[in-house]
Amino acid sequence: MLNALIPISALLISNAFLLLGHGLLLTLLPIAASELGFSDTQVALTGSAYFLGFVSGCLATPYMLKRVGHIRSFAVLATCYSVVILVFPLLPEFYSWMLLRFLIGVVISGLYMIIESWLNGTSTASNRGSILSIYTTLNLVMVMCGQQLFNLGSARESMLFGLAAIFISIAIIPVSLTRSSAPAVVKQVTLNMAKVWKHSHVALIGAVVAGFVTGAFWALAPIYAKDNGFDSIQLGAFLSATVLGGACFQVPLGKFSDRFDRRSVLMFTALAGALVSMLFIGLPYVVSTFGGWPAAISAFFWGGTCMTLYAICLAHANDNATSEDFVEISSAMLITLGLSSAIGAPIASLAMGLIGAQGLYAFTSICLATFFVIVLLRRRSHTIPSTLETKESFRAVTDMASPTAYEMDPRTETDTDNVRQ
Repeated sequence: MLNALIPISALLISNAFLLLGHGLLLTLLPIAASELGFSDTQVALTGSAYFLGFVSGCLATPYMLKRVGHIRSFAVLATCYSVVILVFPLLPEFYSWMLLRFLIGVVISGLYMIIESWLNGTSTASNRGSILSIYTTLNLVMVMCGQQLFNLGSARESMLFGLAAIFISIAIIPVSLTRSSAPAVVKQVTLNMAKVWKHSHVALIGAVVAGFVTGAFWALAPIYAKDNGFDSIQLGAFLSATVLGGACFQVPLGKFSDRFDRRSVLMFTALAGALVSMLFIGLPYVVSTFGGWPAAISAFFWGGTCMTLYAICLAHANDNATSEDFVEISSAMLITLGLSSAIGAPIASLAMGLIGAQGLYAFTSICLATFFVIVLLRRRSHTIPSTLETKESFRAVTDMASPTAYEMDPRTETDTDNVRQ
């Protein structure tokens, strides 16, 4: 494994610095927008612009890679990212921030695609799964570390923007100096929603619900924390605990879904997520009495339920699929997740406008409870085989990825030993 990591060490170091800066921005931008006087709906719309930019970047980046290759594309996109970050304090207006967040979505999805295609091109069938797991873990850890950097300054000052730009600029150096050869150009992203729907109605609906819930969280959870009086340390712990919960629960729940009907796992996970979401409605009163630990603990279990839905839905969509269909189905699922994330944030903001900050988790509770009912009805009306031979084994994934990440999954191998008919 060490021999496999040495050729991609520079790339992983660049990825770590990139995610440090990006993780900081995930917390900083919603809080800074609120400090500037943006309404909850405006903050949500800037989040929606990010997700729309992410989808656009997934579709556009292959054209850049064909023209100038991986290293120069990485340098260009990372430089653009740094410039966009530094422009935020200069243009403190809603429509400017909408455009800037859209551009961030474009460049970060492009950077993900470059990194992931590079990792895929340098890995082999024997180590591809391990490299994917290391990459996924690194992403989650660095995003959590980046969120903690929010404690170093104030959202009203430009220092944190500068710090994020510094980390992303540093990310250019290891990739630019590496002696490793860049891989072949990535393939165009192909979308076939009909194929996903054919393989699993529940999986596609689940991707929409997961997008609603996680899109609302990333756009508005910092506002929820701020409006409920969390200080910067409590806010950082609250957000990081959510990500940590998703990371800790994903594999156990996934392996559990390998042994039983995935729809049952999705159903009870959604129900648990809805119940935990309801806890957040009264959580501010608990925090004011006992401090921020109840919020962090609740966030951990919320992340453990809500941040794992997409991965299980993806595994369910690929059950009975051949290896040739895997990347196409996964790409369509990821694009569905991105588009629904763009829709979920503004809807959640309307709920916050009606009942206050607690409206965010009231919205997620309704979404998850609705999904629970849908899966329950679907499970009663449509029976699937319970044998393990019809299933692809679960593999942890993250929604912080491009469609190219799925090419690293060992299940894409065309070896007939790895294909379940």
